[in-house]
Amino acid sequence: MVLRSRSLILLFFLSDILILTCAYTIVGYLHYKALPVYGDLYFVLIGSWIITYFLFLGHGFFDVQSFFTQIRRLLRKFFVFLSLCALSIILFDMDKVSRAMYLGSSLYFIGLKLPAIYLYAYLISIRKHGPFYNKILIAGAGKLGEAIQSYYKMNPNIGTMIGFLDDNKVKSEKLNVLGKLSQFQEVFNQNNFNEVIVTLDLSKEEEIKSLVKISEYNGVRPSIVANYYSLFNRNFELKSFAGIPIVGIREVPLDPYTARFWKGTFDILLASFGLIVLSPILILAAIAIKLDSKGPVFYKPIRIGKHGLQFGVYKFRSMRINQSTTDQQRSTSKDDDRITRVGKFIRKYSIDELPQLINVLRGEMSIVGPRPHRIDLNKRFQQNAQSYLVRQYIKPGITGWAQVNGWRGPTETKHQYVGRTLHDLWYIEHWNFALDIYIIFLTVFGRKTRSNAF
Repeated sequence: MVLRSRSLILLFFLSDILILTCAYTIVGYLHYKALPVYGDLYFVLIGSWIITYFLFLGHGFFDVQSFFTQIRRLLRKFFVFLSLCALSIILFDMDKVSRAMYLGSSLYFIGLKLPAIYLYAYLISIRKHGPFYNKILIAGAGKLGEAIQSYYKMNPNIGTMIGFLDDNKVKSEKLNVLGKLSQFQEVFNQNNFNEVIVTLDLSKEEEIKSLVKISEYNGVRPSIVANYYSLFNRNFELKSFAGIPIVGIREVPLDPYTARFWKGTFDILLASFGLIVLSPILILAAIAIKLDSKGPVFYKPIRIGKHGLQFGVYKFRSMRINQSTTDQQRSTSKDDDRITRVGKFIRKYSIDELPQLINVLRGEMSIVGPRPHRIDLNKRFQQNAQSYLVRQYIKPGITGWAQVNGWRGPTETKHQYVGRTLHDLWYIEHWNFALDIYIIFLTVFGRKTRSNAF
């Protein structure tokens, strides 16, 4: 009997809780020479792993192949798990928690998880290689068919691709063409496959209908690829509105409510924590700005945010006041004479951006996202970089993927406009919680983050 996906997910979840409990018990016994008390730390560990487990639940749960791939995925989850535990200990003021128990239990847990991965892989293989394991034939050996073939080669657990049917291609080392479309029955009799994926151009209506008919005659499940990739070359989603199929041309990971909820919750927690912990730095920066030059401590320029809405972004003032309109619209350059002495320091280390934690709490910004630009710069980006305004699908951020890769500072050439935009779009299309953590880490410790900072 093939194990169902939900049953496996529940089984893995319960086994992880058991492994974590065993790790906590072992470390507690070694540390205290007696069974530990299952108190606050234990529930923090359990709660943090539950959140981590469900954050990664949809990330190719049954597609992991090699042991090293599984290890890399486990380490990403472990990093998020440790971060959540540490954040919980700080937020709940758990000063009496034993650091040895915290770190020891975490390390023992990861150690005990390694042999468990083999069991998980075995159970997944039972599910994938049971009596209903798929043998797939692809009708159409074009680029789309080749892409599907590559996917099955990379993920053999989801099925075996036996070959192609195509009227215009012949068998080669790259393509295992078994015959023409009209030879479907002959190929089926020889290979007894149970699924066919039709990748023909949608204009070939008669050929597609014929393949569907003969597939169902032989009990083969047909699937037709709606080849919108050739039109859009990006992720899309088929939706239904009043019974009418609609194609969502560009779908991003932050579209689902659950993803936005978790990101928003993380933003609020981290922004609140940041304002409290960084308050001494904020106060010192404000005093230094006031003593260094005349003018207000804060500067609140108008920026463009999600859905193109304008908002005032909070920044420490780093330039002289009484600038002309031309000066205000001019991008910052190296050795810019408008920058004050204190301004040069706080801009180099991005201290001038810290007040934007207030914008995060107001719901106008996120911790991580594309940097918000002023109105005139927004228009120049739009004119110089294709699909630039796609970045307005999500909230702008205090830091972002472009910034930690060195794409900050002046934008004077086409290369600079396009390079920054491509990094922002890559982040939008590949967002996940672990990526946000990674970007925050690079913001603090990465070398490229402070390049072109002036």
